[in-house]
Amino acid sequence: MSGIALAIVLASAFLHAGWNFLLKKSDRKIVFIWWFELVGAVIFIPMLLYFLPDVSIPLKGWFCIIASAVIHAAYFICMGSAYQRGDLSLVYPLARGSGPLFVPLLAVLLLGEEVALLGGIGIFFIVCGIHCIHLRSFSGAAFWEPFAALKGGASLWAFFTGLAIAAYTLVDKVGVGQVSPPVYIYIMMLITWVLLTPWVLIREKGELMSEWRRHKGSIMAVGFLSGFTYLMILFALTISKVSYVAAVREVSIVLSAYCGIAYLGEKHGRQKLVGAVLICLGVIAIGLSR
Repeated sequence: MSGIALAIVLASAFLHAGWNFLLKKSDRKIVFIWWFELVGAVIFIPMLLYFLPDVSIPLKGWFCIIASAVIHAAYFICMGSAYQRGDLSLVYPLARGSGPLFVPLLAVLLLGEEVALLGGIGIFFIVCGIHCIHLRSFSGAAFWEPFAALKGGASLWAFFTGLAIAAYTLVDKVGVGQVSPPVYIYIMMLITWVLLTPWVLIREKGELMSEWRRHKGSIMAVGFLSGFTYLMILFALTISKVSYVAAVREVSIVLSAYCGIAYLGEKHGRQKLVGAVLICLGVIAIGLSR
């Protein structure tokens, strides 16, 4: 990986962890998400107008865009629910780590693919990290605690988020081969906002303006960063191997855990940080095994 590509991916990882930090600090997570999706749709109109004239979208491309938007809407609902219930240092590593975990498992079950040795090691590291991140201590008596934690609450919503990440990753891989990535991302993002609107208006209508007044600065920042960080990754993919980019970007797992522990005062910091490092290493191993 070149120095430029490495710098871009690391910057993207830092910014991605940063906007999730701002989301966690918000009051009503799904309302915050609705607002920043709307802001992003406005901010990136010039990008759409620049690329759209040279783009024709085939039927398969439209199918991928709509499917990805539906999955992204579910992803945001699950992510908002997870952050509403749990710590940043728990939810982010679980969501980002379980996504790459589900992809090879689904490939084995549905496509009959085989998992390489390095990929198997990566899966083992992620499972160990998920267990560790739920521990309240490193004592033997605490070993069974994670199994109880996985029954519901933030952890379960984080896993649903990871499953959505795995699903939209597979769809988007096909979609960007059919449609120019900037146009694909913009239309998908806009449809996602449209799909989220009924959910927000029915469940959170009374919180819309209060959330904007309290967090409009953060909303505007995330509206830009959520799209910009993904565009950074797409650019890095044009100058470096996908396995290297996918591996390096997961540094954000450790960054998010550190932010939650250091700046939000989240408990059981040692266990979460060790778990986040294990998950990060596991994701990197899976990425490099492809």
